Amino acid sequence: MISEAEYLADIPNLHTWDGGVTWNSGGFFEPELSALIRLVRACGPGAEVVETGAGNSTVSLLLAGAARVQAICPDQDLFDRITAYCDAKGIDRQGLTPIVGWSEDVLPKLADRMEAEGRRADLVLIDGGHGWPTVFVDFCYMFRMLRPGGWLVIDDIQIYGIKELARMLVEDPRVERVETLRKTLIFRKKVDVRYLPDWYDQPYIFRQTDAHDTAL
Repeated sequence: MISEAEYLADIPNLHTWDGGVTWNSGGFFEPELSALIRLVRACGPGAEVVETGAGNSTVSLLLAGAARVQAICPDQDLFDRITAYCDAKGIDRQGLTPIVGWSEDVLPKLADRMEAEGRRADLVLIDGGHGWPTVFVDFCYMFRMLRPGGWLVIDDIQIYGIKELARMLVEDPRVERVETLRKTLIFRKKVDVRYLPDWYDQPYIFRQTDAHDTAL
């Protein structure tokens, strides 16, 4: 199997957004991918991960030894490239469950199924659709899936919708920001709750509500 150092020194170009004219490795680079590997290994054997989006994050999670990686992405071709790379490099992908679909459709059913089976995620990664309300739908269900003490990773905070989610979480006492990596934030869930409370118990939302008038 390829080593972590070898993989990070030559991150594969799994993504194209122009029909194959150009290729790139996606939005994650060595610092973010090595952090994902470190977090999974810190969870120990049997680590379960749910991610929206797929790519080198998926490869890193498998390379780290995650027992189960449920990756949600509407692009079957991307999953084919991920599996081909893993097979070529000797990365065990038995734990990968590629879910081809939109997270808004997939996550409610997945959250119900995991809860019925008594399973919780050790790490969730939000890196799928970046518009409103998708990022908030992703957070709502993935936070529900995440065990207390588990890791919540949010990518692309340079985009306004994700930045607003991050600002809300930075001020929320139910999570703790533990690391900032360029455009990626890592939080730890501190309490065993399924959902955040209503707006008046969300410090950022309460403060922003008080600071703005109702004019549109």
